[in-house]
Amino acid sequence: MIKSIADRLFKWFCHPEYYPDIKGDLEELYSGHLDTNSKTAPVRYLVDVLLLFRISLLRPLFQNSILKDTGMLKNYFKISIRSLSKHKLFTTINVVGLAVGLASFLLIYEYTQFERSYDSFHPKADQLHRVSYVRISNGEIMDKDAMSAYPAGKMLQEGIPEVQLYTLSKQFDEVMVRIGNSLIRERSVITADENFLKLFDYEVLQGSKEEMLNEPNAVVLTKSRARAYFGDENPIGKTLETTGDVGGTLKVTGVIQDIPDNTHYRFDLMISDKTLVGSDDYDSWNYNNYYLYIRLAEGTDLKELTKKSNEVAYTSLNGEDRNRKSFNQLDIHPVQDIHLNSDFTYEPQLHGSKRAVRFLMIVSIFILVIAWVNYVNLSTARAAERAKEVGIRKVIGAFRKQLIIQFLCEALLVNLISALVALALAEWSLPFFNQLVGKEVIGHVWNHPPFLKVLLLFTTLGTFISGFYPAIVLSGFKPMEVLKGKFQNSNKGVFLRKLLVVLQFAASMVLIASTLIIYLQVHYMQSKDKGISLDYVINVYVPDHNLEGSDQQEAFDAKLQSFKEKLKGHRSILSVGGASNLPGGESADINSTTTNVGLVGLTEPVSMLTYAQYNDDGFMDAVGMQLIAGRNFDRTMKSDSNAFIANESFMKRFNLPDIESLVGEKLKMWGKTFHIIGIVKDFNRTSLKSQIEPTLYMPWMEANNLVIKLDPVNYQEGIDYFEESWQEYYPNEAFDIVFLDERFAQLYDQDKKFGDTFLVFASLAILVAILGLYGLASFLSVQRSKEVGVRKVLGASVWEIVFLFYKNFLVLLGLSAILGFPLIYYLMNGWLDGYAFRIDFPWQVSLISLGVVAVFALLTVSYQVRKVAVLNPAKTLKYE
Repeated sequence: MIKSIADRLFKWFCHPEYYPDIKGDLEELYSGHLDTNSKTAPVRYLVDVLLLFRISLLRPLFQNSILKDTGMLKNYFKISIRSLSKHKLFTTINVVGLAVGLASFLLIYEYTQFERSYDSFHPKADQLHRVSYVRISNGEIMDKDAMSAYPAGKMLQEGIPEVQLYTLSKQFDEVMVRIGNSLIRERSVITADENFLKLFDYEVLQGSKEEMLNEPNAVVLTKSRARAYFGDENPIGKTLETTGDVGGTLKVTGVIQDIPDNTHYRFDLMISDKTLVGSDDYDSWNYNNYYLYIRLAEGTDLKELTKKSNEVAYTSLNGEDRNRKSFNQLDIHPVQDIHLNSDFTYEPQLHGSKRAVRFLMIVSIFILVIAWVNYVNLSTARAAERAKEVGIRKVIGAFRKQLIIQFLCEALLVNLISALVALALAEWSLPFFNQLVGKEVIGHVWNHPPFLKVLLLFTTLGTFISGFYPAIVLSGFKPMEVLKGKFQNSNKGVFLRKLLVVLQFAASMVLIASTLIIYLQVHYMQSKDKGISLDYVINVYVPDHNLEGSDQQEAFDAKLQSFKEKLKGHRSILSVGGASNLPGGESADINSTTTNVGLVGLTEPVSMLTYAQYNDDGFMDAVGMQLIAGRNFDRTMKSDSNAFIANESFMKRFNLPDIESLVGEKLKMWGKTFHIIGIVKDFNRTSLKSQIEPTLYMPWMEANNLVIKLDPVNYQEGIDYFEESWQEYYPNEAFDIVFLDERFAQLYDQDKKFGDTFLVFASLAILVAILGLYGLASFLSVQRSKEVGVRKVLGASVWEIVFLFYKNFLVLLGLSAILGFPLIYYLMNGWLDGYAFRIDFPWQVSLISLGVVAVFALLTVSYQVRKVAVLNPAKTLKYE
């Protein structure tokens, strides 16, 4: 068997003149091998054959092989250059279309690769997983929380051998760092234990990796933050004074490299985990406030591990009762999948969208394919023009293989020029592209090897895809038919050309409709009534410096209350309130608890996820919350310290018919009894991507987040007075105000960037399609110039001739609508389903997209056709 394969291989590549003699020598060697060892003889024969694979012994690949005759190869390129130079419109359209297509595809490809690369830079990244909580009720997933309780890590490592190492980390909303007399608001602060840098191997620039997080009150800075605080001085051993959620003196024990953008868990300050000893949630099962990461042994079956983990953790999560209808369980998720595939609440960062990445990739492929389609269309449209050239070449002895190489050389030349233009376009547009997607995906393209490799790959691929079919068509003409003029009326390639135009029209329709639907959805989210009013509402944070002792706290509270009363006295300040959390935050920007909740005497306690916010008696007026039953908090009533206000979503969970009548009832929660004094109308605290959260509002009369409603007419006067009063009461604190409507608008930055990016590249795709249609209409009108001349002689008007061309394109537009309408619905209705609050599918958008494509197509066609239709028939028919 091996010998026969070797014989066929040798006969295939060996030059016929040398084959008989060398074959005889091989047989003699084989006989000798058989005498020595009959089992290895076939293998040694195969080795001898392979050693004979030399250029000097190879048969010609073609008759008149271009490998041996470089003059022929030069001739092919010379003719290609002449042909391309002669038809400048054809060349320009193809080069521009292919260059735009390649540049767009490659930039989006780099962006999608960046989005998919999140957390892949860690050592053993495929073994890193995050442990999260999932709430199950009656067999359905009710809530998914990215956080875990502190003891869960230790329990998993001790109970499951596959868990090699774990680390726990907590994220803070903000920490105030005092530098001299000013405060710096740090919003990227976490805690971490000594295992954190073993799982996430960030580069340590200063300090001991093994010891920098071992002691309480230690802090590790990123390189940029260390330079911001200490300049070029050595920061190790220096201290930072902090206030807010983490207060006190922190000692700098290490400096690490800045955290890359492509990670789901970014930070600037990392405080030692032991600093939290003594806090309520430290080492407690009652609070899900920590991100738990584990490293698994290689080859671990994730499904089996999840089952085993939930078996080990069930009692700690739910108690002894194993027949509960509502219970908590663990979810173990690969770290590399979090950025694009997480649907959990309390994510540490605003995560990306797998659908958005997929949509942009589809757009980039559309652009590239449309550019390739243009080349095929224009090349086959020129078939009649090239037919005589092919016929003459065949008559004087050219083989079909040589003609195929000739036309592939043309395609290669066009694609190479396009690749160089694409490289220049990508480098020039890179700053704009990075700004468009909101992150620096790549610094430069010309020195980025992955970009250049993909550019080379798709240039080669494009040469064959765009050039192969035209080469086969053009080289297949029969000399007799061509030279007798029979080819002029041939329909060769017409069907494919029409099919490709239909696909171009359909793709353009999908892109236009998708762009409009994305815009409508983003506009809907931004303009929808949120249920509260945040216009001219500002916020400032008043740090309490972690005061110790009741006397200090009372003094702080009295000062804060006096400050609020002073603000209320100004005519430009309509109301002043305070809260623990502000509207317009992300999913993690609110407190929550999973506990048994029930209405005393009305319902049985049910375990549910409840969101909780603390605010004073002025907060509701400041943000325009609407009471539908009951009343607001009253600081003069001591009983309100034991009272709740609930939103509609919270009360609806009890499935009682009249929720307004529940005001005054008692709520059993955390083993205590509370009074429900009011019910507020639901409003969107966060993005409209999320459902409205079932929330309880609890009294905190001296909440640190001040919320001030300004008079729209004199709002600047109110801000000035606010700042003056701030300097009087808190002269050493940073006056850092935030407009809440701007804070809310930031939630849609990602959607707006996606919409803008989609619009830009969809426009480029449509532009490339129009360019191709322009060129195609130009060639077709010139090709039918004699027919147009005859019709004019017979009395046809210019617009009758234009309409004659229109009829063909109108049929193609109708076919594209049949293909495009279902695609638009399937793609975009699925995209809209990802939003909790969404628009109804706008059917009229499909018709608008068809209309836009029709207008552009018919204008393009009429422009080219009219240039031929207005010609004097004497010019077009003078040689007939």
